[in-house]
Amino acid sequence: MLLLKKNLLPLGLLILLVGVAFANTLLNQFVYDDKVFVVNNQYIKDIKNVPRFFTDTRSFSGDRDFMIYRPMAALSLALDHWFWGLDPWGYHLANILLHAANVILVYWLVLSLVYLPVTAWLAAAVFAIHPAQCETVSWIASRSNLLCTLFLLLAFLSYLRHTRKGYYWSILFFILGLLAKETAIIFILLIALYDYYYVLKVDKSKAANMWWSYLPVMVISGLYLLLRTLVLGQVRQRDWWGGSFWYTILTMGKSFYYYLKVLVLPGKLTVDYVLDIARSITDPRVIAGFSLILVIIMLAIKISRKEKLITFGLFWFLIALLPVSNIIPLEALLAERFLYLPLIGIAITVAVPLSRLLTATQQPQWKKVSGYLLVIVLLGSYMVRTIQRNMDWRNDHTLWASTVRTSPESPRAHFALGEVYSKEGEYRSAIREYQAALELNPDVAELYNDLGLAYEGERSWTEAIASYQAGLKAKSLTAHTKINLLLNLGNCYSRLRQPDIASSYYRKVLELEPGHAAARHNLDLIITYFSGKRSDVSQKNMQ
Repeated sequence: MLLLKKNLLPLGLLILLVGVAFANTLLNQFVYDDKVFVVNNQYIKDIKNVPRFFTDTRSFSGDRDFMIYRPMAALSLALDHWFWGLDPWGYHLANILLHAANVILVYWLVLSLVYLPVTAWLAAAVFAIHPAQCETVSWIASRSNLLCTLFLLLAFLSYLRHTRKGYYWSILFFILGLLAKETAIIFILLIALYDYYYVLKVDKSKAANMWWSYLPVMVISGLYLLLRTLVLGQVRQRDWWGGSFWYTILTMGKSFYYYLKVLVLPGKLTVDYVLDIARSITDPRVIAGFSLILVIIMLAIKISRKEKLITFGLFWFLIALLPVSNIIPLEALLAERFLYLPLIGIAITVAVPLSRLLTATQQPQWKKVSGYLLVIVLLGSYMVRTIQRNMDWRNDHTLWASTVRTSPESPRAHFALGEVYSKEGEYRSAIREYQAALELNPDVAELYNDLGLAYEGERSWTEAIASYQAGLKAKSLTAHTKINLLLNLGNCYSRLRQPDIASSYYRKVLELEPGHAAARHNLDLIITYFSGKRSDVSQKNMQ
């Protein structure tokens, strides 16, 4: 209790930092995959579905299947819906509160390792408002990152208590962390890292007991992987990037280079990083990425005796990146939300030298003043950039317009912005974005379909037909998209008053899906209208 009272002021300042940095997210709407996980997810809208979150992967998404198993995240969104309905304000508030809790835990983590309040505060402050955190805090769909980090930190701090009760609590929090996100599986590596530098370096005789404490963690990890595999039906989310394990590893070397770039210079942030698949170890960015990893490892080992906390921070960073390094292939090669947990290690590493500038007694006054100025400039620049970046997440339009500016080589960004323009009735702008997306990736059939619909919005039937026909030749044509393309072709020819051609496309749809209501309805209209039985039938009834 006395320790808590001594730290009320620094904790209050940390909470204030979080509040100022992320208060403007309360004005943000549901964006991107928030529609999938919240708005269109019927499962979270009934609290009675909670048991399904643990057994049915579909319960975490509304529109399509995701190869993810995160029941605790689904549960938190269900609770949000119970309190707030579909008011995004409440969901954003929950994200801010979870982030604030994690910031406080980072503060206690550093204090538990070494009682240096200034170092702890600076580490928590860097973690709190680094601009790379915006994706996790501003994006409701990234709730799993917040929850996983919360439970993982609680598990780690409980383990540090060195009591049987603390160990039991650490196991419980570890399980909850796994159910929030699979990233928590690194817990065993984190406690091993702590034990090596903070226990074994002091007393090697404790090694035997440590192995017994690791055994339950390993068993739980194995059972979790088994459960996850049974629910999902597979372990990985996709095939190897570039079709090869070797190409995937090389590309992750390149991604590490970009991660460090984001951490050091977080000026250019984007929701969709585009990385070319690396196919040679001679790629300069692959060399740079793996060289940086090697330098970090060698530096951490070299300074471990004198700078144990920095060593701990550097290895925390590397360990926390392992689950997102595509050792098991993921749907993304690189994402800012993947830095949320690793950033704790970087924050600790940065905080140590900064705190010494502020607290060292035997140094000229100008150095101490310079230290305070450096901290103010660093945190001030983080704060400004974070507030700015949060505004990019205000709605789908601002998010994807920002992404097109920062990642113009992203077909997804152009596609998504085109969809936004189409919904707003800005069809010419939508056509421009769809065409830009097709120039970058001409094999996406769905893009041709949406481009055709935008042309229809401009009443450019010929261009729409050409787009739909091109979509039928695309490599990535799925059965669902093929049906949509054929249906839309029928609609265009109907509007051009060419009933025979229109009917042929509707019949093709019905061959693929005999119960397709829109195709049957439109075909019946054509037969009725053009046979003269009901001259009052309007083509406005076409679906």
